[in-house]
Amino acid sequence: MARSGFNKQSVIKGALVLTIAGIFIRILGAVYRVPLVRLLGAEGMGIYGLPNYFYLLFFTLSSAGIPVAVARLVSEKMAVGRYRDAYRTFRLARFSMFVIGLVASLSLFLGAEWLVESGIVADPRCYNGLRAISPVVFFAAVTAAYRGLFQGVRNMTAVAVSQVADQVMLVAGTLILAYLFLPHGLAWAAAGANMGAIPGAVAATGIMLFYHWLYRGEFHRLMASDTSGRREGPLSLLKKIFATAIPISFASIAMALTGILDNKLIIDRLQLVGYSMSEATAAYGQFTQMAMSFINIAIAFAVSLGANLVPSVAEVYSAGNKQHIRRQVSRAVRLAVVFSLPAAAGLFVLAPHLTYLVFADREAGIPLAWVSWVVIFWAVHLVTTGVLQGLGRADIPVRSLITGIAFKIGITYYLVPTPLGVRAAAIGTVAMFVVASFLNILSIRKRVGFDFHFGKTVVRPSIAVLIMVVGVIKIYQMFSVQVGNNWATLLAVCAGAIIYAPAVVLVGGITSREVGAVPVIGEKIAPIIRKFGR
Repeated sequence: MARSGFNKQSVIKGALVLTIAGIFIRILGAVYRVPLVRLLGAEGMGIYGLPNYFYLLFFTLSSAGIPVAVARLVSEKMAVGRYRDAYRTFRLARFSMFVIGLVASLSLFLGAEWLVESGIVADPRCYNGLRAISPVVFFAAVTAAYRGLFQGVRNMTAVAVSQVADQVMLVAGTLILAYLFLPHGLAWAAAGANMGAIPGAVAATGIMLFYHWLYRGEFHRLMASDTSGRREGPLSLLKKIFATAIPISFASIAMALTGILDNKLIIDRLQLVGYSMSEATAAYGQFTQMAMSFINIAIAFAVSLGANLVPSVAEVYSAGNKQHIRRQVSRAVRLAVVFSLPAAAGLFVLAPHLTYLVFADREAGIPLAWVSWVVIFWAVHLVTTGVLQGLGRADIPVRSLITGIAFKIGITYYLVPTPLGVRAAAIGTVAMFVVASFLNILSIRKRVGFDFHFGKTVVRPSIAVLIMVVGVIKIYQMFSVQVGNNWATLLAVCAGAIIYAPAVVLVGGITSREVGAVPVIGEKIAPIIRKFGR
């Protein structure tokens, strides 16, 4: 009752809000690459991509785990009526992020020259992009503290609005600045594209400030109603914040370093077998900036579902209800598989047609086909990571991911200079999340148990996917001659969605009860599914 002023949302509803925002963001993130690829080409996209990984690294070092840490602590403290400590947790995080974000931003700006001269950056043309993107670190760090607060009170709408505004402004800034800098050469155009992230970061911070101002009365009312009589010291709160955030940050640091290593390994190792610097950079751009953009769209639901599980699991776990957590985990993993399996199959079957449709580049479909199956394992990894973070064991997903990254690095290093080429980097990415998701599941099973129904979770959705794949291939073949490849691809994608939805219901891959848990849409669809006895 006390939290009603924040429009507290359920896990599924919160996931739906973030999923809608996430899908929009990822679609926009893929769509804006269409004109950007036309401006920069595959080589320019390779130059543009690396500074983004360094931004991710410096942002991660400063604040990547803060939203999850703040959300978890705020949720736990509000659940037991300690509202003053909940809000003080946020205020301490905000101050810390202001200082640390500023230091990290300046470090990237001033250290760009050393990164190039030391050879860590494989292509010296990335120098201007590294400096151009550095201010984003500061704004993203400050925004992280605010997002953690609103995730903790389960107002996912505020978080989603800031994310959408960030992406919209980023897209506009990226395209405009890339176009304006293009006459000065490819490297400057790529740097302009990197600089385009600044307007989005500023907009996201501004919107979070606005929401905080909007709910200031509710925050003060809750603190005034705090009768717990207990106050936790600032040092203790900071210790808890960073004890949760640092392990999570390590996971993100590992991912950022993996992206940087991909740049170094792919470009350097391809040159060992006769690729020029330009050709190797182009191959890197096709894999990381084209193929992976489809993957990022496909995991949208799993990203939001995993984020919503953190405060929910933390709240239930504090009450000692392990049976409820097992049900949450089982449902979350099933939903992740049901949504990710058809996406992976569709990307595999239509890979070259999709990259030609979006980027006018069939070659980018080669790494996309090989990396497509990562969608399933990445989705499971995200969901199980959210559960473990909610259980207060954020260190476990880090270890799982680092183990997976070791497999990826080994595969990329040894197999890229073979006939596999950039396909090896795609295989390594799949292997990374296979290992990481499997280790996460083992850890959950050990701590709270894990109810996994192989037939219901894997076999039945797979049957529906096979039906979908046959339909997709037939539709594409039927229309490719009549309306052309691009229109046939669009029709095949639509057909896949139309075929899979009833197929997965008819084979029992999803039930009316599970669908009914999804607000608004689920309430309307569930009665239809019940008519089929599901």
